[in-house]
Amino acid sequence: MSVQKYVQQVRKRQTITESKIDKIQDFYEGAENLPIDIFRGLEYSISSKLSSSKRDVIIVRSEDRETDRDEILRNLRQAGIQAQLGSSQSSVDPIDGTYEDKAFRIFVKPKSGGMGETTLNASITELFPLIAYEKNFRPKDTQSFHKFLLSVDIKSLKCIIPADAEKAQEIINRADTSSKFVDKMDNAIAIHQFIIDQSKDKRIVATRWGATNKSKPQGVPSGHPGDIFLMYHDKAILGVSLKAGGKKTAEPKLNTYVNTIFGNFKQDRQLKNIYSKVYKSTWGTIKGMPPYPQLFKNRKTQQVLRDFDKKNNKRYEELYNIYLEIMRQEVIKLFNMNRKNTLAYIKSEILRDAPEVPTMVIKASGRNYEEITEKDALGVFIPQVDFIKATPSRTSKQNWEIELRSGKDRLIMKMSIRTNKSGHAGVKKLGQHSLAVKYNSLGTK
Repeated sequence: MSVQKYVQQVRKRQTITESKIDKIQDFYEGAENLPIDIFRGLEYSISSKLSSSKRDVIIVRSEDRETDRDEILRNLRQAGIQAQLGSSQSSVDPIDGTYEDKAFRIFVKPKSGGMGETTLNASITELFPLIAYEKNFRPKDTQSFHKFLLSVDIKSLKCIIPADAEKAQEIINRADTSSKFVDKMDNAIAIHQFIIDQSKDKRIVATRWGATNKSKPQGVPSGHPGDIFLMYHDKAILGVSLKAGGKKTAEPKLNTYVNTIFGNFKQDRQLKNIYSKVYKSTWGTIKGMPPYPQLFKNRKTQQVLRDFDKKNNKRYEELYNIYLEIMRQEVIKLFNMNRKNTLAYIKSEILRDAPEVPTMVIKASGRNYEEITEKDALGVFIPQVDFIKATPSRTSKQNWEIELRSGKDRLIMKMSIRTNKSGHAGVKKLGQHSLAVKYNSLGTK
């Protein structure tokens, strides 16, 4: 995020008399120590009043506090960052954790003005298909669908727990005030068709709106990513995470970090040797840089990198490219080391299905839907794999791929590695200790 954009955000949400310069300083020196992907577009800032030398306190603004809090916690854990729910006087418990040897606490606070449009839009896509399915209503157009919903006795529905009834009624009453009313109603029609199609394959006896952790069916673990839940005649439960967007939009299927991956493979010792190698080729060539063991624990590192970038941006970028290429090659080597371990990693960290309650990710685009995780294709293929090979892209410095073969059949997992932090040269690129690794899509060539 640029300084200009950040200042604009501060101006919009500032409610206390505090220097804008102090807020910007706090932003750069505090919140940005955490990977920006953790917050996934939510507004956040570090509190100078609540923070101390021992702990950063970050305030996140949300329209759906509990859901977003759980999402942030999942993102932290997926990134390999130590974090857990804490306790406080707040109605929504904070997240406590440690990152780069410093403690942090994340409070998720409400946005002013009640339910925001983002929450309203998401709820339309989640809730309305369940009501239509339970009442055996076949929606054909936006207006008649909404008219039907207004006539439904919410308290009689099994897909909504009593505690969520008031919220559900508000969503129905306010749906047509959304600027994306027609689009979201179309998405809801698409998801309704998805539920019908699922029931054709295996009979669905009940559904549930997972508005909060308390809303989820019995047996679903806390923090499960599902927005809606389908319960089958054999008592199996499927969690469905819903996305909405254009046909050309795409979401990464894995969003993790180099350090986390090496930890998953139990190669932490090897990782230290790799960073020592990188230091000799990159950081160690810069005048004034602290020695490697203290490199990312010493706040001097950020300033040295910022000064170096200002004086010689071309060389800074060259060194980042060297860093990037070394790490890409080492990650590739790791995935090529042992087929069994690589397959185990793909199963646990990419497929990520809990045995009891698996998750399917569905994207609605207009009145159509599609599964965006390729879970079925990859999950079916994995047990048959007899050959694995990871290779770098010939056209991109950050892309690489994993080739899976079974006889003459093959699938290609398209991967990438890069910096994912924003801000100054002291925190991104050469300033990022653990580069981001993403699994982006599945192909056949």
